[in-house]
Amino acid sequence: MKKTIVKRIISIALMMILTLGLCACGNNLKTDSADTWKPSKTVTIICGYGVGGSSDLFARVVAKKLSEYWGVDVIVKNVEGVSGAIGTTECFYSEPDGYTVFVSNGATITQSVQGEVEWKYSDFTNIAKVIDEDEILCVSSSSNTNSLEELIDLCKANPGKMSIGVAGVGGYTYLAAERFIEEQNLDVKVVAYNSGAEVVSAVMGGFVDFCIQQPAELYSGIESKKLKPLSIMAIDRHSNALLSDIKTAKEQNVEFVMTQWRGISAPANIPDEAKEEWINALKCITESKSFASDVDNILHARVSLVCDSAFVTFLDEENAWVEEIMKEIGLVE
Repeated sequence: MKKTIVKRIISIALMMILTLGLCACGNNLKTDSADTWKPSKTVTIICGYGVGGSSDLFARVVAKKLSEYWGVDVIVKNVEGVSGAIGTTECFYSEPDGYTVFVSNGATITQSVQGEVEWKYSDFTNIAKVIDEDEILCVSSSSNTNSLEELIDLCKANPGKMSIGVAGVGGYTYLAAERFIEEQNLDVKVVAYNSGAEVVSAVMGGFVDFCIQQPAELYSGIESKKLKPLSIMAIDRHSNALLSDIKTAKEQNVEFVMTQWRGISAPANIPDEAKEEWINALKCITESKSFASDVDNILHARVSLVCDSAFVTFLDEENAWVEEIMKEIGLVE
């Protein structure tokens, strides 16, 4: 892939002194000293996707809260292309000074495994996973199937006849579907569409039997009762009022958990002080009730903060299952 190095626009501003009222965890604020780092100019969050998508909305929620917390401009820069890879690559080549980060997600892992980019997920300073978007399995409202167990039984009784819609080939939700099929030992047709919106329309129209997608893509269909949710692939039920009645897979005697996550990562070798400040800032803003409310109402997701070494361990585990599935279905050798 052609290396993308885009010059950042920087606004110089005096650092505003933060007060305890800026955040519920204001007691964690550190005083300036030789071994602390605070942003004193514009911070950029690179989003590898277009305006209005889940990654963009997540970036803007985080940027707003960080701007309030730090007292400097935190902007979102949309760098679209190749399922987020162009934006990620731009961050990879950015100055490792703590002022540029990017929205990492499942695509960071899948692209790393496929090997068609210039970096591996482990080449970044992976700061924190911030939210989870629990995958939901839906059928059309006209379907006679009313539970996850019934759907699995139906698939097993009709090998090769049932179908699942997925967005693209090789993406995170595609692999989630493949993992579900494998773990439940199903023989179903996988039908690829160009986007999650097309997948949802295909389920509503009866062109495929079911799908496993993120809440934001399914929400309006569930709300309008054009989609029937059979299961949420999470450890616990969702807190959102519309989604709270959806049973988990485990409640239906099926062991399967799958979430699309979004986090914050930076170029390799940013200063330790900058990394520590990012972690402290994210811990602070995610404890805010208003942040959790925005995550729920805008993204229909939940806060799930995992920082530093624990995030690295999480990414290693994600990489392991993604690589295994990709090898099994022939996407990588």
